[in-house]
Parts: sequence; structure tokens; C-alpha cells
Amino acid sequence: MSSPYWNPQEPRPGAYPPPGGGWGPGGPGGSAPGTPPPGPGWGQRPGPGLPEPDVAGQGVSKTAEPRTATFGRRLAARAIDYVLVAIAAVAFFVLMAAVVVILAPDSETTDAQGVLWALLFLFGWGLLLFFYDWLYLVTWGRTLGKMMVGIRVVSAVDGGGLSQGQAVGRSAFFGLPQSLPVLGNLLSLGESMAALGDQHGRALHDRAAGTVVVRT
Repeated sequence: MSSPYWNPQEPRPGAYPPPGGGWGPGGPGGSAPGTPPPGPGWGQRPGPGLPEPDVAGQGVSKTAEPRTATFGRRLAARAIDYVLVAIAAVAFFVLMAAVVVILAPDSETTDAQGVLWALLFLFGWGLLLFFYDWLYLVTWGRTLGKMMVGIRVVSAVDGGGLSQGQAVGRSAFFGLPQSLPVLGNLLSLGESMAALGDQHGRALHDRAAGTVVVRT
């Protein structure tokens, strides 16, 4: 039974030229046995999305096949992202503290404000990861860490860009559980390691969102 998902080891759908006319060999629109099928437009360059003709005249050449990203490459990308997000979080807290001191130098921090900042510091990590992943994936299909290691996230159906729903779902599945310190991080680590047992290297958040990570 064929899979409804796009196989990253095969060219994307639409990469093959359409078949010739509906006549048999030698008939109108067809060709004699042993004669290579006509290319798009007979001698014209292929249109967008079609491969270049084979130099040896044996039909059309095969397009470059995308490769799924290895777990190690994905782990390196995620480590880079964590460092970048941590730097952004520290910079945010320092900036907000400076703004408070400048705007109200003589005011004292109330207990309610202290509790709010403590809750944000303890439980805001998952929310920050969610927004970071979502904004980058829906815009470029990859985070800064993925850009640095040469991988991107594509749709598992056709290898195209992510829809808004896929970007939100994937980011929420991975990031939001980490709002719960320690336990949330362990849950995200466990579901990410599921990629080691999948044929196409998909973690649980990939399977839930219908995505796959490939080399660029």
C-alpha cells in the first residue's frame, strides 16, 4: 500500500515530465520503439519544476534527491537554537530591569511584581521556544540553528513549505511542554528521540504536524 506522505528519498511530486500523447508507439503523438520520448515542447527547455534533459538522450535526468537530516545534525541545530533563545531571554530581562530603573528610579518592587517576574522566569521558557520556532518556520521553514547546519523543515506530503497550521502545531508540540521545568524538558527530549526509530527520521512533533526535516 502506498504511503500518503512524500518520501524525502524521491523527487518531489511534479518533478517528472508529463507522459506523451494518448496514442501508441508510432501513432500520432507517439514514437517508434526505442526512440526516446519527446521532451517538453520538442527541443524547448523544460518549464519550471521539470528536470533538464539527459545529455545522452536517454529521456530526462533524475532530479537531485533530498536527504533526511540525521539525528546528530538536528541535535546540533537545536543546541544552537537553545543558546540563541537563552541569550535573547537574558537580554530581555536585563532590558526590562533597565527600563524600570530609568522610568521609576525611586519605586520599590512590590511582592506581586516579584512573583510575576519569578513565574515568567520559571515557566516562560516553553512559550519563548514556541514563538521562536513558529515565527521562523512559517517564514523561512527553518530556525537560525537549522540554517547554520544546513537543514530545513518541509511538508511530509509534497516536500513544500509549511502551512500556518503545520508551523503552529509543530512549534506548540515541541515548545509548550517545556513551560514545565525539568519534566517538560524530559518529555520533549523523549519525543524528539523517537526520530531514531523512524524510517524518515521524524520525531513525534514531526509526525503530529505532518512534517519532515531534510538536508538543504
